[in-house]
Amino acid sequence: MNKYVNMLLQIQELETVLKEGSIISSNKRSEKSLVELKEDIKGLKQDMPFEIVSSFERLISKYGIAVCPMINSKCTGCSMKIPVGIANNVLSDRNIIACPNCGRYLFPDEEYKGRDVDENKQYKGIARFSSLDLMFPGLEAKSKEEAIEIIAEKTVEAGFVQDAKEFTDALIRRESLISTTVEKGIAFPHARGVRACGLTLAIGTLAKPIKENGFENPLTTLFVSAVPVCASMFYIELVSKLANYFANDKNMAKLLKAKTAEEIWKIIVLIGR
Repeated sequence: MNKYVNMLLQIQELETVLKEGSIISSNKRSEKSLVELKEDIKGLKQDMPFEIVSSFERLISKYGIAVCPMINSKCTGCSMKIPVGIANNVLSDRNIIACPNCGRYLFPDEEYKGRDVDENKQYKGIARFSSLDLMFPGLEAKSKEEAIEIIAEKTVEAGFVQDAKEFTDALIRRESLISTTVEKGIAFPHARGVRACGLTLAIGTLAKPIKENGFENPLTTLFVSAVPVCASMFYIELVSKLANYFANDKNMAKLLKAKTAEEIWKIIVLIGR
């Protein structure tokens, strides 16, 4: 990958984390981490040409996403077919290349393989990003990291994400930046850039709550997501709806009482319709 595209992807990831901070409630430790992230972003931008940073900031302001993968010679930001000559330049990594239609910076992802989706089984709201196959009640885990690993492996087994280790490592790496746990005993672990069939949501409830340092309520529920680069803004909307819905004690109680995948799924299909 081109050096500057790599740096822009890092900045884009960190800036998205900052946006999530306004949705996912934080404690003092996470507030300190957000300050550190701002310094990291500032440092990365200082190491890049002014014109690239300026263009990147305009694109972020306009689209929310400034850097996206090129898959099968198509920009995943605007879906335009990239001319052969430009596509070859993207693949060569020698230069930083923008989509001639939307202006987003491109990087090659020609090995991507998505899961086939049955259009007759599509839903509205939150459910369109998930499946009955991704509801995992009563998980046995001794730590948050173990719970994340179990859900990641089950998501891969269900055919929604390609590589369990890649997914798990990305989820844990994201948690190391700033915890996605909120005071309700809910966590929103997620990984960007992994090979998945679009934005994917898996839900796991724990058989025994897990105590996490810095949080009063023990962890009971994990909403685990695979987030393709081009779907980052959709993810922010997704987590906002989930956080708002389960901030209601009655809704949260129903989720924790659910003993089967079918019971959890019935709750999910009602959110955001």
